[in-house]
Amino acid sequence: MTVFSAPGSVAYDEAFAGPAEPRTHWRSFFDHLYAGGPQRPGRLWDEARHLLRESGAVYAVPSPGSTQQRSWPFDPLPLLLDHADWQRLEAGMIQRHRLLTLLLRDLYGLQRVLSEGILPPELIFSNGGFLFPLWSGSTRKLTLPIYAADLVRLADGRFQVVSDRTQAPSGHGYVLQNRRLTNRLYPARSTFGSIQPLQPFYRAMRTGWVRLTPRAAQNAHIVLMTPGPANETHYEHTFLAHAMGLTLAQGNDMTVRGGRLCLKTLNGLLPVDVVLRRVDEDWCDPLELRGDSLLGVVGMTQVQREGHTVMANPLGSGILENLGLQPFLPALCRFFLGEDLHLNNPETLWLGDSAARNHVLSSWNHDPFPWAILPLQPELSLPLNGLLPDESLRRQLLTHPARFVARPLIHPSIVPGIDAQGMCRRHLLLRAFLHHDGNTSLVMPGGLARVSPPRESEPTTSRVEDASFSPAQGGSTKDVWVMGGKGHPPPEQLMGAPSHEPLPPVGLPSRVAENLFWIGRYAERAESVIRLFREATTLREEEEIGLGREQRQYCRHRLLTTLTHVTGTYPGFTNPDAQSHWSNPDHELRSVLIDPTRTGSLAYSLQALIQASFSLRDRLSSDTWWILDNISTHLGRWQRQRGDDINHLLWDLGPLLQGLTALAGLTWENMNRDLGWLFLDLGRRLERAMFLAQLLETCLGKGATRADEMAMLERLLALNDGLESFRLHFQTRLEVEPVLAKLLQDDTDPRSLVFQLTLMEEHARQTPRPTGHTLYRTALGRTVFESLAAIRLADAATLARIDPETGRREALMQLTERIRNLLPIFSETASNNYFRHADSPHHLFTTRTEG
Repeated sequence: MTVFSAPGSVAYDEAFAGPAEPRTHWRSFFDHLYAGGPQRPGRLWDEARHLLRESGAVYAVPSPGSTQQRSWPFDPLPLLLDHADWQRLEAGMIQRHRLLTLLLRDLYGLQRVLSEGILPPELIFSNGGFLFPLWSGSTRKLTLPIYAADLVRLADGRFQVVSDRTQAPSGHGYVLQNRRLTNRLYPARSTFGSIQPLQPFYRAMRTGWVRLTPRAAQNAHIVLMTPGPANETHYEHTFLAHAMGLTLAQGNDMTVRGGRLCLKTLNGLLPVDVVLRRVDEDWCDPLELRGDSLLGVVGMTQVQREGHTVMANPLGSGILENLGLQPFLPALCRFFLGEDLHLNNPETLWLGDSAARNHVLSSWNHDPFPWAILPLQPELSLPLNGLLPDESLRRQLLTHPARFVARPLIHPSIVPGIDAQGMCRRHLLLRAFLHHDGNTSLVMPGGLARVSPPRESEPTTSRVEDASFSPAQGGSTKDVWVMGGKGHPPPEQLMGAPSHEPLPPVGLPSRVAENLFWIGRYAERAESVIRLFREATTLREEEEIGLGREQRQYCRHRLLTTLTHVTGTYPGFTNPDAQSHWSNPDHELRSVLIDPTRTGSLAYSLQALIQASFSLRDRLSSDTWWILDNISTHLGRWQRQRGDDINHLLWDLGPLLQGLTALAGLTWENMNRDLGWLFLDLGRRLERAMFLAQLLETCLGKGATRADEMAMLERLLALNDGLESFRLHFQTRLEVEPVLAKLLQDDTDPRSLVFQLTLMEEHARQTPRPTGHTLYRTALGRTVFESLAAIRLADAATLARIDPETGRREALMQLTERIRNLLPIFSETASNNYFRHADSPHHLFTTRTEG
């Protein structure tokens, strides 16, 4: 909901005390900025866009049927805050956190605030944020490890809290991302004065979570619970998990055993000590909370009752975000703390109170209407954005007044910014963060500044979700620099004494193993398809040296038939009646190349690769994401070039192949040889083996003229990067027997079939299996052993022999068919053994209310 103030309204200016008069803590920064000349803002903007593309920072915009990824909105001009202002804000944040913690304990405990009349029961019990299954009636201690407040600065310079964020406050990852960006944009930032660092806060936060655990062990297992890749802030979840060394997990990655939350891994169940929760609380437990949830863990509510696993933040803390509490906070502060509230809210009226309601209704016919009417439940809708006093809204207020609050319109402060056109003015909402470790509270010396689109009428706001500040509507974010002060204690003081305890075992969730397996398969499949495209389209050229017209047509026919088999895009080039495919193959080639809706196409495989990778951002390096981002860019360009000539589209195959080769090199050289790498490489080897078996069967299974076979053998070796090495080692004319020996049985050739199967056997040997079972007692081991034995025992001369009756190489056809049948069994067995229990939960039935 966005409204605009009347012309001439005055808002606090964060940077200037008067015309051309920068505030003291901004002066050095502006001197540096202006010293770069009038082009400096434009250069900063361009540099920031480049860094954002390099980092891969995104946010998701939900759309019907899909989720679109957009670059993270970032204004390269930071927000500078004076240290004295920050100290006052810091003290207010700490006090407000103490107050909300005590209120949370009371609401789920003795409920004195209700029995003594400080809060009206209707305000609590009619709100969906109060989770009745968690009420204990005791003084059991609850805590808020994480607290955030959305702040606005009023015209008099005071900060006020627009809304409290206590349930699953987001933004920590984006704050860190913004700071990394400004560190690179302003390498000489030390000349601006002392800027308080953020890293000590993050180190203290992680250490503090450990202190909250019953064991207080330094090797505690911490999980960041995410709704999954479709969530709009999933990038932040993966970035934060990677930066802080947390395990990123979805609800179906975990289960409850004996009152403890456990991560389902390939090695069994791994107890979880701390959950950094990014799933809204009512979705966390389909057993006791929201029955239609597919995001939570059955029994998670009981886990909190047992107390073995720390919840950051605990289930039930969402009640503190109830805007209806804000009018009562000053009285609650005096009740719990015996103090006045230092960091207040804007004037807020709960309309369940008759006096407040009558006061608002008395202004009903005023023009303009001076109040913003806000629902306490997000699912409640307001007509005409809740600001225009129409009869429908009046009826709602009179029928269910306790569901609404009213606020006067708020004028956010102004901060300078940069956009594509240069310097601009934006309006500010600031999210500040606090961490509590059970004993002490620490406020982050910075925060997430959200700013409105530039050059618009001055917005007024009543809550931070206003569309004016939404990235989807053109809003942006800034880094926040707190200037001056001594900063935090040294990192070693925050971290405590070094631990000599052994690190906990690193468990690989089944979902992660499955995604890595398919990343390997999709990457190798895409590479194989590109190689086939490249060889087949090279044969279009009339001037191809050494090949006559008949040889080119023969090779092209075999390769395109293989393309259909490998991609599964039937009937394609396997249909003998589709002569148009052969006389004019460009339409079919374009479809197999760039149609993302056609299962098996190159675009489909690349899109699947990106999607599988996106859910594992926390496990992939920034270099890997740079490659994947380039692949995604190619896909986008293909969609814009769907009508282009096939030759134009084929130009992209070279860079794409280079990118996929670089991806293979990165995973081979840089990934730890743990279970994750093992499953990724297992998928790659499986796909390469299946491709090679199909390729040899289609291209050499049937006999042909000597000239045709010579041409085909050369193409096969070129496809597998083996032409030069073959000539070096054999120094003979191309013959079927030595080529088959090389492609099937050469242990030194990294593209041979035996090389793939040997690695698959080695990888299978390292996969978890029941105690006492050798590899070959498992279905996985038997399948790969049978495949490897068939290849090693085969005789190349026999495989090369053509049956005079059928005109086919029967032994080769039987061997490749056997391999092609065994390898899918291997894949299915791996899936059943390691991936199946990670499937998403589903409803056994649905209910529908008639009438």
